[in-house]
Order: sequence, then C-alpha cells, then structure tokens
Amino acid sequence: MLKLEHIIIKKDEKSIIKDISIDIDEGNIHYLMGPNGSGKSTLALAIAGYPEYNIEGNIFFKNENIVELSPDKRAKLGLFLSMQYPPAIRGVSILSLIKNAYQAMNGPVNVLEFRTRVVEEVKRLGLDESILSRGVNEGFSGGERKRLELLQLLILKPQLAILDEPDSGLDIDALKLMSSELKQLNQNGMTFIIITHQGQLELIPNKVTVIKNGIVVEKGDIQVLSRIQSQGYNAYI
Repeated sequence: MLKLEHIIIKKDEKSIIKDISIDIDEGNIHYLMGPNGSGKSTLALAIAGYPEYNIEGNIFFKNENIVELSPDKRAKLGLFLSMQYPPAIRGVSILSLIKNAYQAMNGPVNVLEFRTRVVEEVKRLGLDESILSRGVNEGFSGGERKRLELLQLLILKPQLAILDEPDSGLDIDALKLMSSELKQLNQNGMTFIIITHQGQLELIPNKVTVIKNGIVVEKGDIQVLSRIQSQGYNAYI
C-alpha cells in the first residue's frame, strides 16, 4: 500500500532522515519505533506532505508517487495523519472540522443525519456531545485530544492511518479503549503505521521497523518489540 524508496529529508540544510526504505502492506499494523530524536515524527510528516521539508526519493501510495502532491490531495487518496501534539484551532468547531473533512472526501451530506452519526460515536468514546461545539483542541486534555483523533478515524475511515504516539499520556482505561477501537478498525481493513516508544497498545504488529539517527537499524516482527520492551534501545547504541 505504501512504499518509501530511499527517502532523504532535510530542513534548513540539516539532514534528518538519511536514507530510509520501507514497505507497508495493506491491512497491516506496522510499528515505527526508535529513541527520541530518531526521525520518526519527521518521517510521518513527510509522508503526509509537510511543506517545509526538502525530500528526496519516492513515496508510493497505492502505486501512485505522491511525493509532489499537496497534503489535501494525499488525504483525498485515503491517507490520514494523527500528530503527537495536534494544534488548537480557535474558531473552528470539532463538528465543522469533521464535516468539512468528510465532505471534501465524499461529497455533500445531510447535516442532521451526519451530526446524529457523529454524536453516536462521541458517546461511544465516553465523551459528552457538547464537545462538538468546542473549538478544535481548545482547552483539551491530552486524553481528549487522543479521543478526538480517534473520532476522526471512526468517521473519515481513511485507508492508511499514521498515528504518532497514540499511546502516550493515556491512563489504563484510555489505553484499552484506544486499543479496542484501533483493533476493530484494522479488522475492518484499515492499515496503520503506529509510531511508539514502548508499544503500550494491546495490538500485535505485523511488522516492526526501528530507526535511529535517521536510518533503519532493524526490521522484524513482534519479537523486535518484545526485545525493546525488555532491554530498551541499548542494543542500538
């Protein structure tokens, strides 16, 4: 589904990603791991089309090279990015954001029917429907921001979702909810790239890629995750 070929990423003449090639298979859960500052978030932003990076190499999504496409066109193809620290957007309600995003991908909707559908998902995630009238992420706790990102996944249903540390800052109950919802979405066909330090979600990755200092240092399966959880990243020093 996604193929990165010899990706090099620079910003202000500084190399962040030096040469990375990764294949993401359709329907898989792919963990992207590594210590702080290894380039994981930079790689995620580049895939989504962050304009301030100078990118060399190819990014194929569903057999189309998207390296020159704008972020909105990548999103319309079915690519979604959940940032580690999503920004607050004053004056834009959550309902408006989700509705406009959905319409951009699928065409006009019946507003009342759409709101009813969103409210059902909001309540299922343990949130009050009043949250839909609030500005995006304004005054939100870390847990609320994570649930909002999850709400967008449930409504927009992208084909490939890149989640940057969805397990960070969550308590046990929130981790269980996040794990359960992501597992169900994966079973329904959604592909995931999950950036994580420790792999706290109750998900079994099909593949694990470890990067450090902008390069891939190991590829494998759940055994790589288990070793990192028990030994940390000392093996990659």
